[in-house]
Amino acid sequence: MSPVTGADKKLSEIEKVLACIRGVKHVFYLTEEMREGLEELERRYPPIGPLTVQNDGVIECLKRRHVACIVKNDTFRGPPHPTVILINGDGAIIGRELLRGEKVEPGEGTKTLYLGKDFVVFVGKESGKGSRFVLPPVEFREVEEVAGTVRVISSSPSTTGDLFLRKKAGLEDDPQLASILIGFDLRQQ
Repeated sequence: MSPVTGADKKLSEIEKVLACIRGVKHVFYLTEEMREGLEELERRYPPIGPLTVQNDGVIECLKRRHVACIVKNDTFRGPPHPTVILINGDGAIIGRELLRGEKVEPGEGTKTLYLGKDFVVFVGKESGKGSRFVLPPVEFREVEEVAGTVRVISSSPSTTGDLFLRKKAGLEDDPQLASILIGFDLRQQ
């Protein structure tokens, strides 16, 4: 049996912090096999009609030394900012996810087009040419607040990635649950 290191204690502490968050049902760390399989899945995510999906958040999470995964239900807190944005070929944001209870007023020279109840597209000033959905990295304050953690970010995997991770972790596919990855490094002691 190998001795417990300071890093092992810190990883255990972070796992306990994550497990105590409202709505979290499962917590585990990604194995190397999970990391490699997920990266391959996210890099070759199929387009949605003419739009591609770019999961920058997951790719950035996987660049961190440690990646925790939480499986949560709908009582989990909302994100601090949109987790899906629609960007045109020039890099302008032409649509985004709406946060819980958020209303958006059209800007000057634009109209708002709602896709469902939680996504809005801004129609008008900017071209939609070369558009793609981007899932950016998102802060994760509960891990940021743990002393010794650095470069903390989070992101949701695609539906395929979510299913892959849960299967590898031995969890059943429950459509009422979703995964979030939290990537971070530990400050050198």
